[in-house]
Amino acid sequence: MKIECGCHCIKCGKTDLESKQIGEIESDGYFDMHHTCKSCNTHFDHLEGEIFGSCKKCKYNSN
Repeated sequence: MKIECGCHCIKCGKTDLESKQIGEIESDGYFDMHHTCKSCNTHFDHLEGEIFGSCKKCKYNSN
């Protein structure tokens, strides 16, 4: 799913990301997202600053 969020890759800084909602929508409208950079293939949670080599929630695997 392509979500327009204004985020950038925490590794290379580019903005061409594939973003996925990974949590429920909160009462304030907020929801957690993971992003995958289409340039360098980094998968990350921007809010937590965590980079994942694999992610069961998104079915992502860097290999």
